[in-house]
Amino acid sequence: MEKVLKRKKTVSVVKEPGSSTRQVILTRANEIINEVGMVDFRIDALATSLGLSPGNITYHFPKKEDIGNAIWEQSNKEIIAALDHYITPLLDIKQLYLFYKFLVSHLYKYKGVVCYKLGDLGLLHKGKEDYVGLAALVKEHFSHKMAFLASNGYLVPIKDKGIMNLVYEAQLVCLGWWNNHAIATGKPEEDMNAVADKYALIILYPLTPFLTEQGKKQYNGILSLIQK
Repeated sequence: MEKVLKRKKTVSVVKEPGSSTRQVILTRANEIINEVGMVDFRIDALATSLGLSPGNITYHFPKKEDIGNAIWEQSNKEIIAALDHYITPLLDIKQLYLFYKFLVSHLYKYKGVVCYKLGDLGLLHKGKEDYVGLAALVKEHFSHKMAFLASNGYLVPIKDKGIMNLVYEAQLVCLGWWNNHAIATGKPEEDMNAVADKYALIILYPLTPFLTEQGKKQYNGILSLIQK
């Protein structure tokens, strides 16, 4: 990971062995986008903050949108890796909660690009294919989660496809918009752990009507720990 030394508005980046200029650019760009948003993000400001010329940036990323896309792809790769780690055939409510807690913290780490990708009207019109592709991946993993929880005795199988789809859509909306809500109503960075607890439970909540007694016991155990 890059060590960033701040001096006035310029940042001198010391690269550790194995790091690359491209990754240094993405790391600093993500920090700036998190502060000012994608719309107000400028390549010249990024270059100045790194002590580089704009040409050093555009050599790797010709347009600022290319930087945003690269950060988005990096975020999605990390989420896919986390899915493999958390969502296993042994899945229970506690493990699913921990996965959602990871997601909340992760999406906040990339909040500038996430809010832009999922909230800019023009981008949503232009990037429908990307969004539909991401949603399809999320739905596939949602089906795996439901099957694992049911087979392990934590969830009553949801046989009605319409209800199943509503539960999926509810979780997808929570995942897409929790960042916007948190940023608009508070300062998540002041207590990210408490914020992650809160929104992980919100994302998990649509499943509560279908929990078995074993599932309710785990859910209530999580709730009691958080409320202490």
